Amino acid sequence: MVRSMDQVKRYGLSRRRYVSIKDYGESKSDEKKREEQVENRYRRHICKIAYGGNQEWFPKDKSDKNNYLMSQYGCGVIAITDLFLYWAMTLPNGKETFAGQYLDERNQITKENYMLLVEEIRKHYVVILGSSGTFAPQLTLAINHYAKDNHIEHKAIWDMSLNGVEMMKQIEKMLQANQPVILMIGHSLPLILSRFRKKGIPFYKQTRILNPLGRKSHTPYACYQVIKKNIFGHFVVITGMIIDKQAERATQHIMLRISSWGTEYYISYHHLRQYMTQISRPYLSGIISLGNKK
Repeated sequence: MVRSMDQVKRYGLSRRRYVSIKDYGESKSDEKKREEQVENRYRRHICKIAYGGNQEWFPKDKSDKNNYLMSQYGCGVIAITDLFLYWAMTLPNGKETFAGQYLDERNQITKENYMLLVEEIRKHYVVILGSSGTFAPQLTLAINHYAKDNHIEHKAIWDMSLNGVEMMKQIEKMLQANQPVILMIGHSLPLILSRFRKKGIPFYKQTRILNPLGRKSHTPYACYQVIKKNIFGHFVVITGMIIDKQAERATQHIMLRISSWGTEYYISYHHLRQYMTQISRPYLSGIISLGNKK
């Protein structure tokens, strides 16, 4: 979907249709209470709603290797799980796909079922390689295998050759085609020192909408506040883009809306490309492109 005014262009997936995971906070034995809550569609205050999945839902208990690896290095698994769920929610045959089996009659999913689905995705499609986590080419293969198994006419490509303009146009193209965009914010070089250098990009929250219609004025579209600093070695899912000619800062002319750790954040496209070319490298950071099979 594209909304264009004189000063602002917005591309993105509908917030309501993106992967919302519901956490009712009850024990498994409290089924009656949960059923009553699910039946009443208007009582939205009864549960917490996450914006996409969160690897930190899995216990950090080192005695349970699978859960520990997932909690620490599972962002790539979360990214493809969210993609598969989005396909299940939006494609004509979505409910017939593997992820579609975990949705309820309202096309929604609970935290409990989401975590079960993640385990199945790990079992059948992708392996967390210890403290290295997962890699973009590995996720690309997993997406293509899943698409083939579920008769989905999409093909994933890890394209390391995109420059700044080409990458932005590809993100726009995918969002207009109602496709989430998996982004890898890679490590810095040299890799062996990456965890010690802790150089990355900031995550923002949108604090205020100043010019909601994006009309021609000297008022920025929105204000942003840094929430997390120096994020690197992390997969996120891009769900929207805002191009604002009147942004308060030049680095905020293009902002990407993302899903990470079950929360909606924003990142600066300027910061991302600067990081990719000056600190990381394009073969370590970038997007997984999706298109129809030819």
